[in-house]
Amino acid sequence: MAAWAKFADGVEVEESIFRILAKAAPSGTLDVFASDQHNSYLKLAAAFFKHTGVEKRATDEDVAEICRRFARGLQGNATAALFNSLAFRSPGFRELLGEDVLLIGRLEDTNTVSVDGGRGQLAQLSITPEECADEVDAFKTLVKLNPNHKDSWKKNLEWIEDVFEKCCRVGKPLFNETLLFQLPGESKSDMAKKLPDALVRIAEDFSPYGHFYKTQVPVLWTSDNGDVVRVSSPDVIRECAVEMDSVVDRPMLLLSAAVDFEQYSAQYGIVADIVTGPMCGRAYFKEAFVAPETKDWDSLEESFKRIALPRIAQIKGLATIVSKPWWHKFTWMAEEAKAMINLDAKPENTGVKGDYGY
Repeated sequence: MAAWAKFADGVEVEESIFRILAKAAPSGTLDVFASDQHNSYLKLAAAFFKHTGVEKRATDEDVAEICRRFARGLQGNATAALFNSLAFRSPGFRELLGEDVLLIGRLEDTNTVSVDGGRGQLAQLSITPEECADEVDAFKTLVKLNPNHKDSWKKNLEWIEDVFEKCCRVGKPLFNETLLFQLPGESKSDMAKKLPDALVRIAEDFSPYGHFYKTQVPVLWTSDNGDVVRVSSPDVIRECAVEMDSVVDRPMLLLSAAVDFEQYSAQYGIVADIVTGPMCGRAYFKEAFVAPETKDWDSLEESFKRIALPRIAQIKGLATIVSKPWWHKFTWMAEEAKAMINLDAKPENTGVKGDYGY
């Protein structure tokens, strides 16, 4: 199949991949709701059961139930949504999510292979692109990295390069996520202080292996055992994002990296004009599991809608008005490709409509 677009590093985007993205986001805004956090969902489900007085151990079936309810509760309020195979392979999942939402399938296993006493973590597949190509519109991977552990760095590079090639062969886009992980015995704040330098180094090596690069940015603060520690200034966050943008030939999506929504919304505002969109999960919805109104599965779904949907609208509104279109890193597009998107799309005010006398 012919190439319809090209990145600065020479990587071509075939017609099938371009068509998938153009159909989902013809005006350029690509916001992703992330709901693939398996181990985190097990912990959140355990908190939900404790909160509701249910004596039960959280299981994979509970994770699938949460994902199915969140897919339905999302009510199409995102351009794309990310789920793992427990969810997207469950009966009728596409109907719950909605046919118009770009469905991204998580490929990697929730558990990495720990090496050298935990100083390195090797990504492994839970499902291959070939196995689920007919079930999802796009793929996602996550690689957890320690820049100072050369062996795991090299093996993870080889792994993501291989996965990217497979995704291209089946003609669907790959969202490539990296994460600096917390070393054994390291505090959150000590890890966070390494982010400004580490993120640029990671981006240089790993960003080429995908159609989108999902990254974190330095944090404003951490909370170690309840103690808030100031880490980076807004200037440091923006400088890091600008430097990443200068070395990354892919559109960047901002992940939440387990921060609360108040911090994520600030981070996104600081770099909104540099990135293409959000790829956020827990920051949108984690409070729903222990909200006072949450008493059972049905009320959990209602709490999700009450808490998450306004947050999603807030970030999506910022992305629509300020962030760059998903095609902004292309150095060339075929005329057929340009005809499928709205290159002249104007930002829209997506907030509450009304005359407040301003």
